[in-house]
Amino acid sequence: MKHIAYQQEYKDKISATAVELLNDEYREQGAIVFKAPTGSGKTYMISQALTKIVKEQATKSYSFIWLSVNSLHEQSRESLTRYLEDEKLLDCITIDDLQNNVIEENEIVFINWDSLIKKNNSFRLENELDWNLHSVVQNTKEEGREIILIIDESHRTASTDKAKEVIEEVNPTLIVEMTATPSNINGTLIDIPLAKVIAQGMIKSEVRINPNSKSIRENKDLLEVALKKRKQLKHFYEKEGTDINPLLLIQIPNKKQTDSSNPEDYIIGLLADHSITIANGNLEIRISGVDIKELDEKVKPGNSPIDVLIFKEAIALGWDCPRASLIFLQREWKQERYSFNIQTLGRIMRMPEQKHYITHPELNYGYIYSASDNFEIVQELANNYVSDLPMERDENINTKPIKLTSEFIRRKRELTRLSGAFRKCLLDSAKELDTKSEINPNIKEIHKNVGLEGVVKGIDKDSKQEVEFSDSKSIRKDINDIASSYTDFCAEMAKPYSIARSVLVIKSSIRTWFKHAYNIGDEDKIALIVMNRSNNPRIRKLLEQAKDLYANLPTREDEVVSNPDWEIPESISIFTDYAIVENSYKSIIKNYNDQKLYVKKNKNGKINFSQPEIDFIEEVDKTDDDILWWFKNGERESRYFGIAYKKTNGFYYGFYPDFIIKTKKETIIVEIKDDNDLKPENALKLQAGKNYITRANNKEKVRFYMLSPMDYATFFTALKDQDIESFESSFEKRLIKYNQSQKKLIESKIDQSEKEKENLEWLSDFEKTIDELNDEKFKRELLEMQLSEAQENIETLARSLNEIQPTYTVKRTLTIEKPFNICVLGEVSDQALIRKQLNNYFEKVGLSATDWKIEFFNNTKLQNTNVLRSLQKGQSKFSLIVTGQIFHHSGKGNAKANIISELKNEKYIPHSIGSNPKDLLTPDKILITIDNYLEQSQR
Repeated sequence: MKHIAYQQEYKDKISATAVELLNDEYREQGAIVFKAPTGSGKTYMISQALTKIVKEQATKSYSFIWLSVNSLHEQSRESLTRYLEDEKLLDCITIDDLQNNVIEENEIVFINWDSLIKKNNSFRLENELDWNLHSVVQNTKEEGREIILIIDESHRTASTDKAKEVIEEVNPTLIVEMTATPSNINGTLIDIPLAKVIAQGMIKSEVRINPNSKSIRENKDLLEVALKKRKQLKHFYEKEGTDINPLLLIQIPNKKQTDSSNPEDYIIGLLADHSITIANGNLEIRISGVDIKELDEKVKPGNSPIDVLIFKEAIALGWDCPRASLIFLQREWKQERYSFNIQTLGRIMRMPEQKHYITHPELNYGYIYSASDNFEIVQELANNYVSDLPMERDENINTKPIKLTSEFIRRKRELTRLSGAFRKCLLDSAKELDTKSEINPNIKEIHKNVGLEGVVKGIDKDSKQEVEFSDSKSIRKDINDIASSYTDFCAEMAKPYSIARSVLVIKSSIRTWFKHAYNIGDEDKIALIVMNRSNNPRIRKLLEQAKDLYANLPTREDEVVSNPDWEIPESISIFTDYAIVENSYKSIIKNYNDQKLYVKKNKNGKINFSQPEIDFIEEVDKTDDDILWWFKNGERESRYFGIAYKKTNGFYYGFYPDFIIKTKKETIIVEIKDDNDLKPENALKLQAGKNYITRANNKEKVRFYMLSPMDYATFFTALKDQDIESFESSFEKRLIKYNQSQKKLIESKIDQSEKEKENLEWLSDFEKTIDELNDEKFKRELLEMQLSEAQENIETLARSLNEIQPTYTVKRTLTIEKPFNICVLGEVSDQALIRKQLNNYFEKVGLSATDWKIEFFNNTKLQNTNVLRSLQKGQSKFSLIVTGQIFHHSGKGNAKANIISELKNEKYIPHSIGSNPKDLLTPDKILITIDNYLEQSQR
């Protein structure tokens, strides 16, 4: 059977809790409420927990009664018999199999709960054969056995008066309730979160209601949508290389006295139009009078040819068919509100192969179709599983569908920490080393020496000195001291694996071995034995060998699953707690009714986007027709676009960029960061994004950028001017420069902090990012960076990110000719910061973002382009020239004169010197220069 991590975890929790309750001498009766989602494997986990209880409680004798509703007791018995066949410690029987009116040791008797609580049930009445529940229970207890009572689907009946009578009659030592939806918690709650079960691929990630149904006009149209979806899912399974045939369930109402025909007749007629009939083997009906067992044998196999199963409400509980993916609800038209519960949903929640599909995520959803707009989920699943508010892909603007190569990480066994597999390694090592014969388990106490009458000589000495004691005494260590030492010992032995989780695994493994070897399960007693001076080296040797065995176990590396045909999802579901993004007209995913993007709120009730992301959406949504659409990407799921990257620890991680933008010519992938988010991980993601562009075999032109708000103005200007080829992200440059500087500084230190070591590990492959830069000058600057330059870079970047406000205040309204275009000649400190502060300035003087523009011509461009010709009066689009750091050379078109001198010629537009030609032009300097120019122009 497939190893499911959470099943092993919760099996151990159930058995440990049960053993604790069973051994509590002050408690007459214990109770466990095991809450687990439908499809999580409740029955399997309980079967394994019961086996473990029997093993660990070898000195005690137990009998078990298993109560199930409807005919679930038969289904449960068959399942447990299958799960327990390997060890055969427990026997599964019915009441008809009872011998001598007693439940033998380790026998589980399965009883139909509904039948048991009925009046005049023969197994509840006294009779000549003494064959009844009361007698069987008494006989079993008289033979010295304790009874454990398991109540399946306890939410249905366990709290009723009749049920309480049965429980009192059995009077078990322990009650274990199993349910997905407990109505009352009377006992120790063991709760498996839904997210854990979804993450392991056991059940579907969500259920969607009436998706892709905009064009329906009547109820039968909805059935056609469901049938079309079933065909699509079948096609996707075939592309996945599996022969699963998805099953559509159609739930019909019970026949009323006023009905002239059977409710199923209408549906059968509609299905016949689609060549789905009983005669051709594609349809079956599950109603009264049908041999249910024979029918299930035909319907349940994954490759069954039956496409559709019609049923009445009786199927809703306990029926398990993992290939069932869709439900169509044919209800009475007069019913105003249709309530369906978690059990109904449970029929389509299971995954047929106990895994999620990466290339075709549509297979990971369940689908419900019903002609209603008034749904109510009776149980608690609605908030995070069922959605009747899907957003759909807007095909009206999806005129150029994209297909990108997307990468998803499929996790295998974690190698950075010890897992449950370590337990077997320790047991095998103990057997090989014969550790049992070397350990003395009869340790009663541990002593330690305490120095007495100590003297410190020369208290102000700088050098270390040993304290001299004139006497000593051996005292007994208290149990808290021993327990602490034991934990420290286990932490030491956990290295090189992650300590926090691995310590628990080591302790658990040692406890298992002590239980097997000496029948000792008490942690304090184990700590006492392990920390004994004679025993400890032998336990240390045992753990070292177990770690060696573990390190050599066959490993499965994380798998990068590539989907070369990823496209924008057809739909994305929204649950409760959502917000509407008003500026989302160009979002390719939106709600059909109001044509807007809906977004989940975070725990603070705010939209689940960062402020830079919100600002980016506002800008991208008001772009012109060259931008066809944009998509806000999700994360951690195969339906979203992902890029795989590898850290220095050898493990792969998934990077999900924030946006995908489709223009008429190409696709642009964008990751958004805050202006000062320069952490090393972002440098690694930048490298991953750039590498993706070069290695991914995409069918169209794709670009990748990492932007911060400082870049927005130039980015969207470049898009508007269809000049994205020349765009450079200033955030990327700052990020690279900052982290290269950090790397230089950290490497120069002899004593590095843990944080610095971690950062250095992140940046170990940083040279690759630098090597792939197109800007040769910038690349050379980074590779030849000296330590002093690195320190200066860090300080300069830190200062610029403080965004110091200019020293002047705008007190007037200026008359400015529009558009006001600025040409900057020479080198500047930070283009993005200049743009940002200019934008703030022009807002204050009444100039909108579309009424001004700035272009930069550095010294390289001055050499290679005829800039000066474009600055002549009558020919120039610019209003003002501002000079920055100008190297002492001539520009093209200016062979004889210095550029600054040349600009004094009256044939050029006005110019201002923004900074000393030897210094970089800073945001503050250009602001003061432009403010002075505009003030003078008003006179």
